[in-house]
Amino acid sequence: MPITRTRTITLARRAPSPTSNFTPAPAATVAPLPAGAHPAPGEVEKPCPYIASTPEDNPNRNLADIEGNHVYRTTILTRLNPVGCRFYFWAPPFEAITDIVPRRFKSATAAYNAMVLTGKAGRDAMGRKNFVPGVDGVLYRTEFFGPDRGRDWACVFAAGRTMVIVHTQRNDPAALVALLVARAVARKF
Repeated sequence: MPITRTRTITLARRAPSPTSNFTPAPAATVAPLPAGAHPAPGEVEKPCPYIASTPEDNPNRNLADIEGNHVYRTTILTRLNPVGCRFYFWAPPFEAITDIVPRRFKSATAAYNAMVLTGKAGRDAMGRKNFVPGVDGVLYRTEFFGPDRGRDWACVFAAGRTMVIVHTQRNDPAALVALLVARAVARKF
């Protein structure tokens, strides 16, 4: 006599990967910070913890020398964890010339995947493997300084659990400034 056995198996639903809900922020123009104006909400005028603003602050490693522009004001982006930084030009229209936007993830894999998605969201993406030892990045075009009409360069990289985007208002064909700023700050993450 045959025996029939019924077995019920319940499979747990697999949790989505940490980056499955990650969507890169849309490209946006940063408002200028004119002389005498207060920084925007979420910004506080303070030195950047990742790189000096000017040669007077640090003659060997500073944003002004790398970027090729005079820095008038520097702010901390307080709504980020870890905090970010923004650097403003010294003359009208007092535009943002660079910012450093970090975001911490639950794992290094999640940060890396977010980096890839962020690079793909831009235009003309170019991967840079080991641009500093052990750190990969993606250079891409985005909007940062409005009059450049979406031709500014950014570099996004993943360092451990942290993804960092370096936006620049440089639209030169080589994307060198974005890469150099990213290289200068990568070890701080």
